[in-house]
Amino acid sequence: MKKWLAAVLSVFLLTGCFLQKDNSAGIEAYEGYYKSITDNDRFQADSKYYHISGEMTTLADGTHRYYIFLDEAQIAMYEVVLMAIRKDVEFEQNSEMMPSIGVFEGTDYSLIPYQSRIDKGFVKGLVLSGECMEDSIDIEMLVEWRDKNRESAHREYLSFTLNSEGISSDNAGTEAAQQQESLTHE
Repeated sequence: MKKWLAAVLSVFLLTGCFLQKDNSAGIEAYEGYYKSITDNDRFQADSKYYHISGEMTTLADGTHRYYIFLDEAQIAMYEVVLMAIRKDVEFEQNSEMMPSIGVFEGTDYSLIPYQSRIDKGFVKGLVLSGECMEDSIDIEMLVEWRDKNRESAHREYLSFTLNSEGISSDNAGTEAAQQQESLTHE
């Protein structure tokens, strides 16, 4: 796991939550994605299109850093957007920036099975990272990507608990876990 973490750390450094002062479009998109997650009522435990995993470590000051990995794409996923928020925390109530990829960076990341070329934006995996005081955190997550022609966007919403043991979910096997929202954009 540590080798994989090192491999995607360079992507993480490029894709962390970076805000620019004049990024009003990014801020609007961030709020829109955030509200999309909190408004959603159908969450999956996992996906047939990619692998999701997580890790949590304790820092010297007693806080916890968590990592959420998305890799092993089974289909071509272009212009990937990821956002992870704390479950049941509305946008207006949240005082901290939640981890995201593809919202502020101005760089598109794509996952294509068995391919990696960072200079072209084709990555093996993506990682979100955040800090919390608790040793266990309930996460709701949005994964959005476009098809090869970039005509159709697909969204999946995941819900899970992340702690030092990794990811666990109460959603496994539910009907909602089998549903996927597809959006067609003009």
